[in-house]
Amino acid sequence: MDYLGLAAKYIPIVVLGLLPIMNPLSTVPLFLELTKRMSPERKHQQARRACLYALSILAVFLFIGNGIITLFGISLAGIRVAGGLIILVLAFRMLFSGEGEAASIEAEATEIKRAELDFSFSPLAMPSLAGPGSIAVVMSYGSQIPDDAQVFGHFIVICGISITVLIAYIALAGSAWIARFLGEHGIQAVTKIMGFLLTCIAVQFIASGVRDFSQTL
Repeated sequence: MDYLGLAAKYIPIVVLGLLPIMNPLSTVPLFLELTKRMSPERKHQQARRACLYALSILAVFLFIGNGIITLFGISLAGIRVAGGLIILVLAFRMLFSGEGEAASIEAEATEIKRAELDFSFSPLAMPSLAGPGSIAVVMSYGSQIPDDAQVFGHFIVICGISITVLIAYIALAGSAWIARFLGEHGIQAVTKIMGFLLTCIAVQFIASGVRDFSQTL
């Protein structure tokens, strides 16, 4: 088996499926607001911790996803349809309101004392980066790993998650520069583009789940 070729083929698919729903650019305004009174070193620490937490959360759900399915008697088709619906709702919010998942809690964040508090786990890692949409995507990918390639399949998904989280870290670490370069309208435009791509991914998940349902009837 050409493992290198398969990795080169499927890792980008995982990244392209997860990146729009994680949408690090939508977390940039929240990150800037929460860390505006922090030193540059502290800001980088918060970005690093948030991304490590997000990676851990998604990895845990990747590995226990099948256990959850077995425990509650949920079919793989049901996971795909439910995940697609969750992603679709988030995509519509991004398309029609111009706000990502992180922006919905930005108003609450402005009421929090920001001196030297740790925001890396909540709200940055969860629910901003590793929110329900990201978890649904990871569980959906996990449910599609063939039984005879579990180790390699999980390795592929973990690599995809790691690359996506690395992109998120670059976005958060360079948040001040991104804000100056794009401006408020630029960030909103990118969020809407991500929302459209996310809608396409959600429809694909739902269609795949419905197809699997029809085959079992």
